[in-house]
Amino acid sequence: MAINFLIMFVFPFLLSGAIQLLVLRLSKHTEFCIDCSKDDKPQRFHDIPTSRAGGIGIFISSAISLSFAGIDGLCILAAASPAFFAGLYEDMRANITPKFRLFIMALGAVLSIILLDTIIYDTGLFRLPLWAAVPFSIFAITGVTNAINIIDGFNGLASGVSIIALIFFILVALVYENYFLFNVSVFSAAAIAGFFVLNFPKGRIFLGDGGAYYIGFILVAISILIINRIPQVSPLFPVAVLIYPIFEVLFSIYRRKIKRSHSPLRADRIHLHSLIYMRLTKSNPRTSVYILPCVFAVNIVAFLLKTNTYALAILILLYAAMYIFIYRHIVRFGAKVF
Repeated sequence: MAINFLIMFVFPFLLSGAIQLLVLRLSKHTEFCIDCSKDDKPQRFHDIPTSRAGGIGIFISSAISLSFAGIDGLCILAAASPAFFAGLYEDMRANITPKFRLFIMALGAVLSIILLDTIIYDTGLFRLPLWAAVPFSIFAITGVTNAINIIDGFNGLASGVSIIALIFFILVALVYENYFLFNVSVFSAAAIAGFFVLNFPKGRIFLGDGGAYYIGFILVAISILIINRIPQVSPLFPVAVLIYPIFEVLFSIYRRKIKRSHSPLRADRIHLHSLIYMRLTKSNPRTSVYILPCVFAVNIVAFLLKTNTYALAILILLYAAMYIFIYRHIVRFGAKVF
């Protein structure tokens, strides 16, 4: 088992890393998907022009690996492809509107429902009828797909959060002997890790929208499949594991739409990770070092409570309360809270 796990991890890890290096070489000669500091992007926190094509290595590595995971593996890949290619086009052309990108993600969500039956009937606290479950599932898949892009602000942050989540998905799949979800989670974690070593701490290459959307889609697809295929696990377990990016999206919608009367799709630089950087760390990689251990700690607790819905609900509420407290404390006082 240990040897098989090592082989399953090493191949996509090395393949992803090799493709990242090829993309870096191509970018130096052709300015392929270069994120230039002159572009008007409020969420940028770097000055050196850097390739945003890190998602290519993750996608190709995952595609080859998932082809060994049977029909369901290919179905996950097919459903995740629209989000990846829409994001990659944005990385290359930067002219796709946010609404159209959300529409493409929603199409991928519909495709996953058709191919994989990723319909969320059970929320843990109540069950949904089919007429409500389908639109709710599309909304949830689209939202989480976008969530990883929301937290993709600093070296190693989005990829680190994703690897941590996948580690606990791997553990759950192993405990309950669901080897398909185990394989998919290992392949995905390895492909992302091949990117991570080049992104953190120096930021030699970035995920880009393509990489962030693809990872987000994979995470939410695995989450729903865990809910539907491992009934012993609470439906709130994946929510607790991914609570950082999920709540970042929800809170961003609240402060943009409710507090400021702006479009919820309007980019800004006042996410929690942005404030931690500006007020506390003043360092790109150090910002991730501050946040990732906190995410890991929440995931450990979520794993220990994986079958207890009400305890997980309390954990989620405690996280939300702590997030709001820290956010307001930094905004109002600029004080160190870590």
